[in-house]
Amino acid sequence: MNKLVITNYEDHILEALYSDGKLSDLMLFDRQSILSNIYVGKVENIVSNIDAAFVDIGTGLPCYYSITDNKHIFLNAKKDSVLKAGDEILIQVSKDAIKTKNPVATSEIELKTENLLVNTSGRIGISGKIRKKEIRDHLHQLAKRVLPDGFGCILRTVCQELSDEVILSDLNKLSEQLKQIIQTAKTRTCYSCLYKNNAEYLDYFILKHNAGLQEIVTDQKAVFDEFETYLSEKQITDVKLTMYNDKNCNLLTLYNLPRDLENLKKERVWMKSGAYLVIEQTEAMVVIDVNTGKSVDKHSFEEHLLRINSEAAVEVCRQLRLRNLSGIIVVDFINMKQSGSMDIIKDILEQELAKDSVPAAFVDVTKLSLVELTRKKIRKSLKEQLTK
Repeated sequence: MNKLVITNYEDHILEALYSDGKLSDLMLFDRQSILSNIYVGKVENIVSNIDAAFVDIGTGLPCYYSITDNKHIFLNAKKDSVLKAGDEILIQVSKDAIKTKNPVATSEIELKTENLLVNTSGRIGISGKIRKKEIRDHLHQLAKRVLPDGFGCILRTVCQELSDEVILSDLNKLSEQLKQIIQTAKTRTCYSCLYKNNAEYLDYFILKHNAGLQEIVTDQKAVFDEFETYLSEKQITDVKLTMYNDKNCNLLTLYNLPRDLENLKKERVWMKSGAYLVIEQTEAMVVIDVNTGKSVDKHSFEEHLLRINSEAAVEVCRQLRLRNLSGIIVVDFINMKQSGSMDIIKDILEQELAKDSVPAAFVDVTKLSLVELTRKKIRKSLKEQLTK
């Protein structure tokens, strides 16, 4: 059973996902996040040596904006297409501020539902988890039929189970909304917020609902009201929503979340077998070492190592989600001599990474038998959020 627990932790909204009673995912959300908001921004300055601009959106922290990676949507009169300081452009925040880095903005504007998203890319994308060619071709033609010129979309995995009518309805609705935002932007003043995204904790639920979420429990009245409204509007009846009211024992205490959060700050992670991981988060990458620790086995030594590494592969992916680690990730598994053992570990990693709501992938095994993974940077790591 998948249960989502939502409560307050210091200045954050904490969401903890439990699968069959075990903590499998954990997210801390800033209450004032600007991720996915759409603004009329003003180019503050151009940094030629990195071919980028910094765009002011009125929040006090300008957004990094790549000049080469974006097709600018100018909102002021222009005689050319060269981006200059003072220009007003339509942008969307694609990444929150992370560490010492500013928020990142893009001109590829997008709106989304739980089923799909529509954007200004002009490209039609279909989830790689949809394998059958005939389904992919059908969905591609369906989107091509209704998308306005210059618009694109990404169809999520769930689309293979939906009727054409539902998909077409979402495509039409988002396309019209996006056209209206672009049109409205031309008449709005600088720094106007044209679209404010759902609260991040609601977006997270939308992703997990598609993955089989069955219950939500919260002790936050505002959060409960927001979910109650959303579930009613979307006519979602397969998710139980509960308002927890015990004043003597809040959800943090009931689920022992402070202990879990303290453990997630530690470098060492013990596993059931007695083996352990050492997780080091550096500026350049995340390095994870697998150690046998107290794990012993009187039978085949090679099989014993494979069991430890298999357990570690599952735990590594779980820790990436819980700690929200991202970027380059290098894992040093225990060396195995048996042919095909590393292929088993690779398969486990790919299966576990596919469960992640953040794009994550197995990359390669180096000549030194180090496993390379990558996970998209979207928001701060748990360690950064908890460090004051």
